[in-house]
Amino acid sequence: MPRAVLLDIDGLLTRGVGGPAFDGGPEAVAAVAGRWPVRYLTNATSRTRRSIASHLAAEGYPARAETVFTPAALAQRVLPGRGHDRGILLADSGAAEDLAWFTPLDDPEHAPAVLLASECHDRRIADLQPAVRALRRGARLYALQANRVFRKDGRLWTDLGPVAAFLGYAADCGWESFGKPSPAAFEAAARDLGVGLGDLVMVGDDAEFDCAGALRAGVGAAILVRTGKYEPGDETRVEPSPTRVIDSVADLPDALAALG
Repeated sequence: MPRAVLLDIDGLLTRGVGGPAFDGGPEAVAAVAGRWPVRYLTNATSRTRRSIASHLAAEGYPARAETVFTPAALAQRVLPGRGHDRGILLADSGAAEDLAWFTPLDDPEHAPAVLLASECHDRRIADLQPAVRALRRGARLYALQANRVFRKDGRLWTDLGPVAAFLGYAADCGWESFGKPSPAAFEAAARDLGVGLGDLVMVGDDAEFDCAGALRAGVGAAILVRTGKYEPGDETRVEPSPTRVIDSVADLPDALAALG
C-alpha cells in the first residue's frame, strides 16, 4: 500500500507545458489527495514554483507552491555548499525568481560553474561559446535536468538534455543534473513527505525519467500514463518497466487502489 504519491505535471495533469487540464484530471487528483499526501515533481525549468502552482490551482488541482518540487529548488540545496552558486547562468526570464540565489559573474570565462536552466531555443550557438570556454578551463557543468524532449502546442521540442550534451561534448566534460531521474529528486520529495522511497508511487508520462528512473532510485511503484510525450510501446523500451500503465490521469484513483 503506498503512503504518498508523486505526480509529474506537463503531459500528465495538463496538455503540454502550461496547457489546460486533461478531462477528469482535477477530480481524480482531488480524490487521490483525499487519501494520500501528494507532491508535484516536475522537471519544468522555464517557470517558477509559484507560477506552476498558480496555474495548477487555476485548472482545479489542489496545489500550492510548497508542494511543487522543481530542479531549481533542488539545485539551490546543493550548489551553494560547493561554492558553485556563481558563474555562467543560461536561463529564461520566466524562471528568474527561483534562480535568484545564483550570481552571474562579470568575468564569465573564469567562472567556477555553468548552470544550464534553459532549452536555449532563442539562443544562437555563438551565445554558448563563453560557457564552452569556461568549461574547458575547468568550470563544472550543471544542468537543472536532462530531459530529451517535451511537448508544447501539440509538438515535441528539444529539452535541456541535448544542450547539456552539446556543451559537454564541446568541452569534453561530464555534467550533473538535479531533476528526474536523479535519485536526489525522489529523495528530496520523500524527505519532505516523511516517508521512505519504497512507500512512494511516481506517476508520469515519461517512461524513462518518471518511471524507470523512479524505480531505479528505489521508489516502490511507478505508473505510466498514455498521454503527453508517451508514444506507443514506451513501456517496453525501458528497464525496469512501469508497474502499471493507464490511459489517463482520470484512471489514477483506481490504479492506486489496485496496488493494494
